[in-house]
Order: sequence, then C-alpha cells, then structure tokens
Amino acid sequence: MKKRLGILFSAIVLSVMAACGGADTEDGNAAENGSVNLIAATQLDADSPFAVGFEKFKEVIESETDGDVTVEIHTDGALGGNEDELVQNLESGSVDLVVASPGFMTQAVKEVDFFALPYLFESRDHWKTVVDGEVGETLFSKIEENTSFKMLGYWSAGVRNYYGFKPIEQPEDLKGVKVRVQNSPVVQNTWKAFGAQPANVAWNEMYQALQNKVIDAAENDFTNIYQASHHELATYISETEHDFTTRLFFTADRVYDQLNDEQKQAFEKAATEATEAALKADDELAEESLKAMKEQGVEVNEVDKQPFVDLTEPIRQDAVKDLGMEDLYQKVQDLK
Repeated sequence: MKKRLGILFSAIVLSVMAACGGADTEDGNAAENGSVNLIAATQLDADSPFAVGFEKFKEVIESETDGDVTVEIHTDGALGGNEDELVQNLESGSVDLVVASPGFMTQAVKEVDFFALPYLFESRDHWKTVVDGEVGETLFSKIEENTSFKMLGYWSAGVRNYYGFKPIEQPEDLKGVKVRVQNSPVVQNTWKAFGAQPANVAWNEMYQALQNKVIDAAENDFTNIYQASHHELATYISETEHDFTTRLFFTADRVYDQLNDEQKQAFEKAATEATEAALKADDELAEESLKAMKEQGVEVNEVDKQPFVDLTEPIRQDAVKDLGMEDLYQKVQDLK
C-alpha cells in the first residue's frame, strides 16, 4: 500500500501548517505566480560529489525554466547532519532534494537491502548497467509504490576496500582481525565469513579507534579514507572491491506534483544531468584521493577477489531468497 507511515507524517505536518495560516499551501513551495523554490541538502561538504550533482541540477533547471524554478543548496549538514535527519526533513517539507543510502528505507521496502549484498557487482560499468536497466527500474518502482518519494537517479559513494595496519591477499589473512564495518546484518555476516571480527565504531570516532588500536582495520572508499585522514594511521589498502556502493537521489511526491508540465520536463532533465555530474565527480575524487595517499606513502595492493566471492555466495543466496529476488539476482549475474 503506497504512502505508508512517511506520507501520513507528511500529511499531518502539512495540515498543521495550513491550519496555522502558513505560507505553504497544497502547492508546497509554489508561489502564486507559478515560481518554485527548491531546497537541496546534504550532510557532506561543498566539494563532495553530491554537492556537484546539486549544482548541476540547479544550473539546468534554472536555465530551462528561465528562473521560475530556483534551487538553494545547503551542505555540511546545515539542514540535517545525517541521512535520517535529511529524510525526515524531506517528509516534513523543510527539504526538497536529498541523497541517501538505500538502507534507511528497508523497513518500508525491504527489497532495497539487495544493494548491500557483497560482490553483487564486479565493476563500476556492471553496476551502472544494472541500475540503469530493468533491475534499477524495478527497485525504483517498489520504492515509489510504498513511500511518498519520487526517485530521480542512482548515485554512488565510491567502491569500498579493506584498509588497515597490514595488507591482506586472501580471506585467511583476516582471521581474528578486528574490522570496523557498517552496522548491517549482511555486512557483519560477510566479514565473519572471512574470519574477521566485525566491530561497531562511530565514524567520527574512527581516527581515535585506529590510533588507540581499538580496531585493526576498516573498509571504505578511497575518498572517505583520505578525507578522514585514516591513511595516516592505517597505511595499507587492499583492493577487495567488495561493495560498489549505491546511493539514491530523490524528492517527495509533494514537490514534483506541484510543478506544471513544462517544469516537470525541466526537472527530469536536470535530474538526469545531475546524476551524470555526480557520478563523474565521484570517480574523479576517488582517483585524486588514491593518488594523494600513494604519494604520502600508503601501500596499495591488488587482491584475487574470487576466494572472497566464493565465500560470500551463501550470504547472497540466503539474502535474495529472503527478499524474494531470485529472478532479479539472476538478471544481475547475466549482465556481467
């Protein structure tokens, strides 16, 4: 059933605002003359790929509508310091465009946990082929049918790799290693399958955890490793490439529904070009970060991924069966 709890919450908020005589009406941010002001927000900084994507969206839609639709961009967590806050603000009407990981909506749409599977994708090209095709469209449809969100594009947060105090080349090298991982059952089970000891550490406590040897290693993309300065302590990166990450670019139905036909056309074009710009920026920033870390003495080694892939096959099979997504999983395999 569409809309579920998110739309109920939004309806309550909007009803209260209307009852109080607020400026917002059933047309959301639309003014009487048909102009619309949209607010885009991210917890990341102004140089992040997400901000680059928002800037492109702003450029295109303002040009295409001759300024009838404008966009304000807020970075550095100014309107929400984490994904949960951003999504809540989207639902309440104080934010109009956000980017978030699929995990936040698994309670409403359990199928999106599909993207958390280890070694689901074998390359960035494979990932893009999947999300731009039938699989991506199917998951977007499921989200839109069960929430108050309109999906605009698949974005990314890089490719996640192992990094730590020693390099690894095979799963056996992880036996007993305390690895900070994301707090997800699938992710936890993945590292347990390698023989590691998964650990939960808040991201903002990671540098200290490495410094005090509370953990031995972690996993993330090149950009995050570099920007958080973790490479200063954990000087080995092993290219496990276990997760080609997926992020969702989306708005709320209330935002899209207020637009006229011409504005909707411009909105769709802006979303497409924003997605392209964000993905390009993500690739470029990852390359720059890796180059900088190597120049600062970080050692990077390639890994034979097949043993890691083989060990996690049961995890993928159990997950797709639980999600009822055997057919879509096979389509992903067929696209390799």
